[in-house]
Amino acid sequence: MGSSMCSHLFLLLQFVLLLSLTSASREMAKSSDPSKEALAFQYHNGPLLTGEISINLIWYGKFKPSQRAIVTDFFASISSSRPQKGSAQPSVANWWKSTEKYYHLANSKKSSSLRLSLGTQILEQNYPLGKSLSNKQIVQLASKGGQKNAINVVLTASDVAVEGFCSSKCGTHGSSYSALKIKGKNTKFAYIWVGNSETQCPGQCAWPFHQPIYGPQNPPLIAPNGDVGLDGMVINLAGLLAGTATNPFGNGYFQGPKEAPLEAASACPGVYGKGAYPGYAGDLLLDSVTGASYNALGVNGRKYLLPALFDPSSSTCSTLFKPSQRAIVTDFIASVPSSRPQAQPSVAKWWKATEKYYHLPNSKKFSSLRLSLGTQILEEKYRLGKSLSNKQIEQLASKGGQKNAINVVLTASDVAVEGFCSSKCGTHGSSYSAQSIKGKNTKFAYIWVGNSETQCPGQCAWPFHQPIYGPQNPPLVAPNNDVGMDGLVINLAGLLAGTATNPFGNGYFQGPKEAPLEAASACPGIYGNGAYPGYAGELLLDSVTGASYNAHGVNGRKYLLPALYDPSTSACSTLV
Repeated sequence: MGSSMCSHLFLLLQFVLLLSLTSASREMAKSSDPSKEALAFQYHNGPLLTGEISINLIWYGKFKPSQRAIVTDFFASISSSRPQKGSAQPSVANWWKSTEKYYHLANSKKSSSLRLSLGTQILEQNYPLGKSLSNKQIVQLASKGGQKNAINVVLTASDVAVEGFCSSKCGTHGSSYSALKIKGKNTKFAYIWVGNSETQCPGQCAWPFHQPIYGPQNPPLIAPNGDVGLDGMVINLAGLLAGTATNPFGNGYFQGPKEAPLEAASACPGVYGKGAYPGYAGDLLLDSVTGASYNALGVNGRKYLLPALFDPSSSTCSTLFKPSQRAIVTDFIASVPSSRPQAQPSVAKWWKATEKYYHLPNSKKFSSLRLSLGTQILEEKYRLGKSLSNKQIEQLASKGGQKNAINVVLTASDVAVEGFCSSKCGTHGSSYSAQSIKGKNTKFAYIWVGNSETQCPGQCAWPFHQPIYGPQNPPLVAPNNDVGMDGLVINLAGLLAGTATNPFGNGYFQGPKEAPLEAASACPGIYGNGAYPGYAGELLLDSVTGASYNAHGVNGRKYLLPALYDPSTSACSTLV
């Protein structure tokens, strides 16, 4: 590698976040018979809402302007082209985009889509129908909105009782015959009703922002807009909106009986993030100032918690992916060559130790390696399945640029890889490039690392998880609060050092070529001074979180990085 060479680290991120299926969808996922899956979540050949659709809001009862803004900003976020804070991801618009899969399946030969926009708002603040409404009166209120190319949404205040509210539902959607006729034919319009449960049944209709009536009594989460009732309404409204779009007239997409269908959102109850289970909403994003939990960004700096949607193409509940996991890795890579100030000891200083390998074989000519973050590809649909061979890992790696590059494949916690856990936590290698230089075949280097969180954290995420064998000391606290990803960084760092110093199997290593000990693997389990089997060594401690680390990175990151073998002293060199 000459001094002019600039290697770009390409990240092929297979963070597949279609997680935490409901009991119904779990049964579907177990079946390998596509016909059985189709029967379980079936398209009933009816129309979906398409084209330009206005959302008209009928506010029944007293709502503060700030409360109305929470809802109107949600609708504005669905189709907004305005920047949504935090690089727009994960965004409300991205969440809504997943409904497009239903349209592609229903209209495989003809492209169709739904474009929503906020229409008119009607304020019924004087309770003209009283404070106890029947289902028939909800339809009556819904009919006040426009009935052509519209969804009319009735929102009732916290002091309004509605037939079935709290006892059997938090909201509903349906359709009714319009007063308008098109070409002499009766037509229907779609409507939604959602109630503010704040004073009537927040444990049923505003969870996880209120403790549930039944089940695990975990502390409630903090509502992102500071209003338990309205934030709960948005959750229910979002789910019903998805159901209205994909099953507007009762003959679209749903599971089960028509009288009590499971639709796009209701097929995934209680699932909001990765790892959700009954009583636990899943891994969510946290507002660093308020401590509120959310999973989607909207316009005007809004944050929302939105339900998982059933993905008809994979028969799973799809949650918005946490960019925080990708950021742990990309911030690590950005820290390697960073010219930005980093507290010491730093990731950049750790990487600088690899330069000693370059000085030894080229004492008369200085050479170096400069890394930078290249492109990222998201393969979130398990195109090769959830059980990958080594050959398929190489196939994925080849998707990246093959000149002056290291292509890194990262597999999610629910992806099995040949040899993963049983003999390795990751690997690096090289493969022939599709490109030739001056008529000669060339090679590119690649790395694969798996997220061991659910498969073998005791093997591949130590010391952040108790080991399977050896001393059972308490695990350390992970510096980025993600055992799987912090463990992945440890393995990625070691393999990156091995790739730089032994990219094609004929560089620096000890022992047999088939099982070489390289820059990091020659120093297993050593992270700080005084390390021994079962003890990672003397590390730095975060005074707030109690997390253990030995390197500072960009954006305030902290990492635990492996010791590297120093070829000039024949010893394992640690940062602390």
